[in-house]
Amino acid sequence: MREALQELKATKGVRVAALLSEDGFVVEEVREEGAPDPSLLSARAATVLGTAKALGQTLGQEGLEEVMVEYPEGVLLLAPLPGHHLLLFLDGVRSLGRARLALKRALPQITEALA
Repeated sequence: MREALQELKATKGVRVAALLSEDGFVVEEVREEGAPDPSLLSARAATVLGTAKALGQTLGQEGLEEVMVEYPEGVLLLAPLPGHHLLLFLDGVRSLGRARLALKRALPQITEALA
């Protein structure tokens, strides 16, 4: 798992890569110095994903794939996994394409490791 997170973190623009439990605790993390601490984000990230899933149900949509929240200082990407969530914090929107591609490539390996 750590190796997969390190590969995600190695993607240009990714400052934090973290695996969170579904109830909002950090399971594993890789981050650059000075980056936000995933433990401070984890519980709220779980809430954001829960809200996004509820919105999807209201819209008649199933299978949430990803949530993105953009801030002036960075972008937060959240992806639900079986019993877990994956959190990426990016340096900005210009890194979004690379990070999303890396995330799509890493998800099968991460999901397999969780099984």
